[in-house]
Amino acid sequence: MGLFYLVRHGESAWNAENRLCGRSDIPLSEAGRRQAKRLAERLKTIPFDGFYTSPLGRAFETARLIAEVGGLEPVPDQRLVELDYGQWEGRTLSDIMENDSQAFHAWDAKPAQLAPPGGETGLAAQQRVVSFLDSLLPKHQQGRVLVTFHKTVCRLAICHVLGMAPDEYRRRLVLNNTALSIIRSRLHGWELITFNDTSHLSASPAEHTSLAEEF
Repeated sequence: MGLFYLVRHGESAWNAENRLCGRSDIPLSEAGRRQAKRLAERLKTIPFDGFYTSPLGRAFETARLIAEVGGLEPVPDQRLVELDYGQWEGRTLSDIMENDSQAFHAWDAKPAQLAPPGGETGLAAQQRVVSFLDSLLPKHQQGRVLVTFHKTVCRLAICHVLGMAPDEYRRRLVLNNTALSIIRSRLHGWELITFNDTSHLSASPAEHTSLAEEF
């Protein structure tokens, strides 16, 4: 069965300011580049059979920094882009809650069913990222695949893996910058192995949890 290593990109300046990035093409901050390099060191000994990334700059740069160490070139896929936050992109959550509170609280209660003004529903984002994962299964029935993308679409993918209602992703799943999650394909679905692992940001390389073993 194939193992899929799902990576959220490193920190961007907007992440640090708690601004919604969405489809806005915001680059990594210096802190985000350091995070990505730490993750790259952790992953460098793993023999990946495929490497895919969101084409948005912060995810693509994270993938490029990993590729500099690991050697496998990432393939961009548009289905991995972040949720479209529409008119809320670039705004802080505190600003939205204060100045657009009714729309925010309605969306926050049902983020899979409702979209931010001018944006995309969580369900639509989940459908495209699940379509991406399903399309990989015939190509990668064995081995390991690395995927670099974004906070919301990764959480929605994990909801699918766990059979969790997609409206729950904001309330129940926390995902930090350069967090690593691992899922495994099964004959009748998916299995979650690791979620939101950021030990590479605090541990020395010698202390890293092994990721090359068979789970």
